[in-house]
Amino acid sequence: MEVAKGNWVGYGTIFYNERTAKYSTSIDEVIDYNRLEIDMQGLSAYLDYGYCVFGHSPVKHVKYLLPNETLHLEDGKLLVKREDDNIIQRIGVRSHEDGVLSMLSDSLNTWSTSFSDDILIPTSGGFDSRLLNVLLKDKSRIRSYTYGTSFNQNLSREAVYAAALSKKIGTHWMRVDLGKFNNYVQDWYEIFGPSVGASGTYHMEFYGAIADMENQRKLHLLSGIIGDAWAGAVDVPPIADPQSYLKLGYTHGMSAESSLATGIDYTSLVEPIFDQQKAHLESPEYRIITAMRTKMMLLQYLIKVPSVYGFPGYSPFLEENIALAMLNLPAERRANRQWQRDFFKSNGVLFEEQQHSYTYQNSLNYYALMHTPLEPLNVAVLKEVIKPAYLKWINDRIATIGKKEKLFQQLMHTPKVKELLKMLGFKNGLLKAYFAYITIKPIEIMLVKRNAT
Repeated sequence: MEVAKGNWVGYGTIFYNERTAKYSTSIDEVIDYNRLEIDMQGLSAYLDYGYCVFGHSPVKHVKYLLPNETLHLEDGKLLVKREDDNIIQRIGVRSHEDGVLSMLSDSLNTWSTSFSDDILIPTSGGFDSRLLNVLLKDKSRIRSYTYGTSFNQNLSREAVYAAALSKKIGTHWMRVDLGKFNNYVQDWYEIFGPSVGASGTYHMEFYGAIADMENQRKLHLLSGIIGDAWAGAVDVPPIADPQSYLKLGYTHGMSAESSLATGIDYTSLVEPIFDQQKAHLESPEYRIITAMRTKMMLLQYLIKVPSVYGFPGYSPFLEENIALAMLNLPAERRANRQWQRDFFKSNGVLFEEQQHSYTYQNSLNYYALMHTPLEPLNVAVLKEVIKPAYLKWINDRIATIGKKEKLFQQLMHTPKVKELLKMLGFKNGLLKAYFAYITIKPIEIMLVKRNAT
């Protein structure tokens, strides 16, 4: 009997325990803490990516369904079956941008008429949320919120463009100041367990603040999740072997380092997946789909977190038909997202060609470190699975932020100066330690919970 099926792009992940036959969208519900054992390969992969990958988790016997996999319950035992990936047959079916825009408009406006509540759109300076704001017909229902990423958050490009958009189309907009999200790590574990490092806690602070500002009333979330990938902003280089496949889901440093933490190789986890997809990966569009499938374990927090705060979410970009229609646009129109740029220009919201004063600075994580210091990782607990020397380096690095470090961070968070320092070989060791910390902390919480069971 089929009991669950993997989503086409990995959204709404189904976790299961091979030993207990439990399955759920919550990894914590399927972990047997009384008999918890660490899967060192799964843990090592988790550390490098900052989230679970390749169908494995840091816990032995706890896995999750990949796209095109189905979960069956037979004689009290779980069995995973794999189906053919027919999406490859739909790649290359030429679409047209007018049709794509109509599909997007029809989908989100049909969704919006299914309820009477107002609509929350987290609005950044980017194209995805901008497109949703423009396409939603009833502008009076839009509640648009933004957080800045710079020291002076109202000068952030995100806030400047969002404010300009709201003024142009006549919607309600407010900015939320962030900086205390390190206080939410335990709450993060309650939602995600050891499946995702605590890299999205700033969204918990963000949506918690919005809930207060809206007096706890229910809003429906309209999300731009992964719209950029389908629209033309993402290009995945050729994948010729398992080693290059491993690069699909990297998170640009927002993770730990398994080479220092465990020294365990996990290439064998990806080899069978690569062998299954090898022929399909010759397609650039299929590589983009595969990258999003890999990263969806992480990215789905963009909808899951707000739902916890009373904002159930939806995104047209998670619909297979819409995603493929966007991917199948002519390559020259997808390049640099030209089709969207032309659409925005025709609607007077191509701010990139207008005069606006803003900063690209992204100092949010450093700002949070300065305002909410972190308690050290528990070496006594974690040394069971992670090398103590690595844990000590992390703790030492984040413990003291002196005058020299503050000056260095100021320079590293100054656009242009930052790029020059990188060219000269400077690296931001403080943030490297911080990202390792928030990746490892859920593992510590899990082990503490096991020990208390």
